[in-house]
Amino acid sequence: MLIREVRVRVGRSQLSSMDIELSKGVNLVLGQNGAGKTTLLRSIIESLRGSSVHKGYMPAEFSSPEIPVKDVLLAGTRNPLENYLEFSKELEITHLLDRTFSTLSTGEKKLVLVVKALSEGQLVLMDEPTSGLDVRNQAKVISLVSRLRSEKDFLIATHDLNWIERADQVIVMKKGKIIWQSSPDLLNEQVLETAYECRVKKVNIDNKKMFILDF
Repeated sequence: MLIREVRVRVGRSQLSSMDIELSKGVNLVLGQNGAGKTTLLRSIIESLRGSSVHKGYMPAEFSSPEIPVKDVLLAGTRNPLENYLEFSKELEITHLLDRTFSTLSTGEKKLVLVVKALSEGQLVLMDEPTSGLDVRNQAKVISLVSRLRSEKDFLIATHDLNWIERADQVIVMKKGKIIWQSSPDLLNEQVLETAYECRVKKVNIDNKKMFILDF
């Protein structure tokens, strides 16, 4: 999918527009805080407004309304609740549907919004989907997205380097610009060190190539 003239703002600076080519499957956006990842996702959503593409969006920051979880899932759509039950069961939140959203823990709220995004979109945009989740739920979300990569397309902004091994394409940003974009097989330590301004080490664990911080 080619998305043209996406504009990214960093601070008060409006940077030049760019074209984004998304691969099928999982597209990962990496970069420091303030690199422009969140703005990129929002700009893509704006660029696709009015198109036939069904989008699901999970923001990194969200309010906590005093309404039931099931109403949060249904907000902004005409979908029946049944559309959300498959992923509610997958991520084990069905017992929360009648709870007031504001009473949930941060991790539980995150899972609700993951379910909403997965249920609504053929193109799913997620901003820090595993931040604030415990290790078990992080693994569940990453595994679920990986399993769905043949059915849906994903654009995921994150700091979590564990996602790289599950990605089909990695996009690395710095100061509002894309400095690297290709297959994760071609990603190296130098690219990540440039983006994050810290040492990164590539390791092999159970025949999987992974990146870790090198303290």
